[in-house]
Amino acid sequence: MTSNINSWKLRCAASLSALALAGLAASADAQTTQTAMAAADVAADAAAPGDTIIVTGTRRTDRTVAESAVPVDVFTTKDLSTQASPSLQTILKNLVPSFNQQRNAGADGSAFVRPPTLRGLPPDQILVLINGKRMHRSALVQVAGDSLSAGSQGPDLSQIPSVSLGRIEVLRDGAAAQYGSDAIAGVINLGLRTNDSGYELNARYGQTYAGDGKDIQVSGNAGFQLGEGFVNISGEFNDQGQFNRALDRPDSAALRALGVDVPFPPTRYGQPESQSYRFVINSAVPVGDKDEVYFFGNYGYAKQEVDFNYRRPIAVTVPGAIAAPGLPQAGPQTFGKSIGTVYLDTIPGVFTAGGRPVYSATGRTFEASSVFPDGFVPLFKSRNEDWSGVIGYRGETSFGMKFDFSAASGRDRIRYNMPETLNPSLGPQSPTTFYLGYLEQRETNFNLDVSYPVEVGFFSPLNIAAGAEFRRESYIVGLGDPASYAIGPYATQTVQRADGTRFQSTAAVGANGFPGYGPDSTADGSRNSYSAYIDFETDIVESFSLGIAGRYDHFSDFGTTVNGKVSARWAINDAIALRGAASTGFRAPTPGQLFTSNVQTGFPNGSVVPVATATVTASSITGTTLGSVPLTPEKSLSFSGGFVLTPGSGFTATFDYYNIRVKDRISIRSSINVTPAQQQQLFDLGVANAFDLGQVNYFTNGFTTRTQGFDAVLSHRADTGAGSFATALAVNYNKTKVLEVTAAGAIDVQRIGNIEGLTPRWRAVLSESWSSGMFDATGRLNYFGGITSFNNVSLAPATIQSFRADWSLDLEVGITFAERFRLAVGGENIFDRYPEKDLRNIYAQTGAAVNGRIYNDASPLSYMGGFWYVRGTAKF
Repeated sequence: MTSNINSWKLRCAASLSALALAGLAASADAQTTQTAMAAADVAADAAAPGDTIIVTGTRRTDRTVAESAVPVDVFTTKDLSTQASPSLQTILKNLVPSFNQQRNAGADGSAFVRPPTLRGLPPDQILVLINGKRMHRSALVQVAGDSLSAGSQGPDLSQIPSVSLGRIEVLRDGAAAQYGSDAIAGVINLGLRTNDSGYELNARYGQTYAGDGKDIQVSGNAGFQLGEGFVNISGEFNDQGQFNRALDRPDSAALRALGVDVPFPPTRYGQPESQSYRFVINSAVPVGDKDEVYFFGNYGYAKQEVDFNYRRPIAVTVPGAIAAPGLPQAGPQTFGKSIGTVYLDTIPGVFTAGGRPVYSATGRTFEASSVFPDGFVPLFKSRNEDWSGVIGYRGETSFGMKFDFSAASGRDRIRYNMPETLNPSLGPQSPTTFYLGYLEQRETNFNLDVSYPVEVGFFSPLNIAAGAEFRRESYIVGLGDPASYAIGPYATQTVQRADGTRFQSTAAVGANGFPGYGPDSTADGSRNSYSAYIDFETDIVESFSLGIAGRYDHFSDFGTTVNGKVSARWAINDAIALRGAASTGFRAPTPGQLFTSNVQTGFPNGSVVPVATATVTASSITGTTLGSVPLTPEKSLSFSGGFVLTPGSGFTATFDYYNIRVKDRISIRSSINVTPAQQQQLFDLGVANAFDLGQVNYFTNGFTTRTQGFDAVLSHRADTGAGSFATALAVNYNKTKVLEVTAAGAIDVQRIGNIEGLTPRWRAVLSESWSSGMFDATGRLNYFGGITSFNNVSLAPATIQSFRADWSLDLEVGITFAERFRLAVGGENIFDRYPEKDLRNIYAQTGAAVNGRIYNDASPLSYMGGFWYVRGTAKF
């Protein structure tokens, strides 16, 4: 392990050195200039909340938070430095009440790339920018994600370490007409640090009150001058231990009584074990008096692992489950062997009617217990490598037109391995460690943006902005090793007993737990898109601002879309302003949704023979024959309106209502059972594996939703004799309703219930920061509304559970020495609160579900419990 770690350190250092040398080469003979983002960063920390200049949601360079026609939150280095967790997703969850993410423990790749939601909408309806440029997507399509995120493909926010950020801007409004696809729920713009001097080192250690989940994080930032410009470098190492909140399984005690050494608990659920290295570079070098060349990029590597379910070596019988509180316990329940018997000896000269050999029930056999005598827990391992780079030239012409030309490239690759398992269909020839294949997302962007103020007789010049973009996206699924996906010789067997009677025996195919990507699952597809936009913004009179934007996008795979936005702000007086916006938007199908094809073989609905279930592309012969139509963009219509109060004395308050209707939302439809006639039809059309297909599903535009709610944000800063105080209260109410299912089988009633019920209606964060001399403290009270979980498509009362509202309190206190060194101690959820337990289908003997789980993954209050930490910071 040490050699692997050192190898990755060398690779990361080499990559970072290459980036730095590229920046140095570009800076030769440069002259200085200060970027608008750098100036905004410097001013933001000192400004009152409403006076902070924004660069998201407007093409003007003089707009503040309070003057914006749409709601924009700005968080500075001060806000980020007092967060309990260095994780960007957790920071956003603490700062933005409408931002949420589920744990997804044990949900395949979704346990590693956790899907965020904003305003009750999935991750691929959130546009993420870095320094105003689009961040590339993760390679993971959230097939195993929660109901809200299932099938989505968004960026992996964990790739950007918080130490590299100078500010975060969150636009809580639809902005597809300004920024393009995905900006339906809003925009998160990550502004990288721009300081050209100084060093910062941070170290943090923490663990849960339960004694697990240890977390070691070391990070640093350094700024250097490049001629008259700057280069800023950030790095982070994180070693995260697993925490477990599962209990024993109902079959464990019976197995132990029979001498089986079952782990306690057999399957761990909670936080994955993880090690990661991440680096970010940001630089700009002046060219002449007004122009500059800039470059920024990132490199990240993470390795993670989670448990899959425990596999039993023998069968046991135990008392049954209690379906719901107050109901009687079910009768005895038998848990069979997880891996069935494989028969090795054929009967010479005896064949089935189809000409296949017949196996002897009295001959030699193979049992998984011969390899794993105490059963086994497959370990699902991920290796994620992510990088991106953006280079550009921006400045201003002699006649006052500002311009910005940039080129960007990014790639995310996820490799999967799984030890401690078998491919049962291979029998004794099965290996116990498998390489499952890889997923890869690639993106290349070219952008040109220009803006020019024109005097037309209004109170302020009419700011005209326009731009064009070319974008290429590719999605690749790479082949696993043959044993990981093989349908071995023992997959289906006809077995004859000594008395001449016969029975069918089946063995699971592929690596047990997650079959690898085989030839029918590989993909390599790309698409191109071309876009152009125009944006007008002005103050018609001193008290009234108006903005109008329009955007044209053409995609090589599904055609053209046009979208627009109108926003306005009216300042009634110096203290009260009204604002509102209306926009149309779209989200283009992602490359993963367009090109994912996969064939998994299993035994659905009690089948005794293996059934191949294929996920096919919507444009494939198989898909179109079975009813698919080409995917089209999701379309949105958004309205928002509210008011801003700035009465003075450091107080700011905003209230914004929003209503977002999204039609043609994309989902994976329910599986279709393929009939023999359809198999013949597909074969006649050239589908080579037609007669192997038992079930088929595909991505489809299937349903319409309406999400509405409001955000209220109040903030106050005051300097008193007792120190400086910063108070903020942010409240969000959010409700999503499925209005219509437009494609048969697109989503079932269970998913409808969970889309509507698993996001808390109410969420609030009250935070207070205090500093006086060398001492400081920050407290944060989190409130989470209740949720409702629908556990079965029957929607019977016993399958529905409503979970209570909950809260947690975070606290950190610190002391600063010599203005350079800070030591702090703190805790997340310091009162060690846990969510309400899941009470459906619980076994009395364990108090947990069949897999040992006791908490719902959708709980907005983490089931980690209390977490304490200590950290130190040094600045030079």
